[in-house]
Amino acid sequence: MDRAANTDKSNVTSAHAGAFDERMREEAAAAGRAALDTALQRFTTEQRDAFWNAIGLYYSTRRHPGANDAATVTAAL
Repeated sequence: MDRAANTDKSNVTSAHAGAFDERMREEAAAAGRAALDTALQRFTTEQRDAFWNAIGLYYSTRRHPGANDAATVTAAL
């Protein structure tokens, strides 16, 4: 097998691995959302609202991981 054929085969394998990784991330995110929704059901509506408000405040203050990246992208626009 020549070098070009090996390179093409590697690119296909990488593409499949990337698609697999993306699917696994999506499945993990969906499972996490389902678990969170289930856990929050034991709280009152007011407590759930307070939880989501706290999450919103946390992310709006840009103290979360990746906040600097988001700020850089926004500033560039």
